[in-house]
Amino acid sequence: MAAALDAARLAAAARPGSTIEALEVMVDPAHMVAADEEVDIQYLREATEGTAQQRAQSTRAAFDTWKEQPGSKAATVNWRSITGAETAGVVKEATADVALIVMAHDANMDGADALHAAIFSTGKPVLLVPPSWQAGTRTKFNHIAVGLIDDDTMRRAIMAAKPWLQDAERISAISIQGTGNVSPDSGSMWPLASIAPEFVTVLPSSEKTAARLVHEADRLKADLLVAGAYGHMEFMEWLFGGVTRELLQVADLPLLLAH
Repeated sequence: MAAALDAARLAAAARPGSTIEALEVMVDPAHMVAADEEVDIQYLREATEGTAQQRAQSTRAAFDTWKEQPGSKAATVNWRSITGAETAGVVKEATADVALIVMAHDANMDGADALHAAIFSTGKPVLLVPPSWQAGTRTKFNHIAVGLIDDDTMRRAIMAAKPWLQDAERISAISIQGTGNVSPDSGSMWPLASIAPEFVTVLPSSEKTAARLVHEADRLKADLLVAGAYGHMEFMEWLFGGVTRELLQVADLPLLLAH
């Protein structure tokens, strides 16, 4: 949770006057309207993860601990808790005034359901944060890397990231030559005429595309990586893998994703 809250604080710096809402969706099987099998799965979690109420108390305690950290005072953060299903809760709360959904990339069932809903059903960009990531001395996302391909999903992701790109001091647009939909002219793939990135061309290697992109972003010391999410056959990619799934597995810096 601390990593996601820190990332939300940095993202808010690009939008003066914005506030952060820390939303907890408590998945309580006693109040679920779902198939019996899904309710049973939720009850089975109690043996290893505690009851829904215990998990909620732990989450609130982690939030209160974060609020006591010096850096947390730099942004207005409000706590709110609702009871319901992760998927429906995320979709319902993604109202018109929500500019960005920030989530920790936790390997648990509720987190996976919430991530799927956030990417596919809200129409909002999603900032996904590895739990081990630390903001350190950062006060905003100064250096943003962009995975650049000739693809409409990627262009939509860049447009969605515009407020943060405008606020960044450096932008590195990374294209990996030899991959399927990379144009020889990097500039033709960039949709924002008002923002001029540094175009970085990376030669192909034996690494998978996602790992190559993350390693280049790390080499450039980027604070954030922008990428399109599930542009082709998204449901099949969600189930069986693809570049986006690979990114989720290997990224060690925050990902700003848009579908």
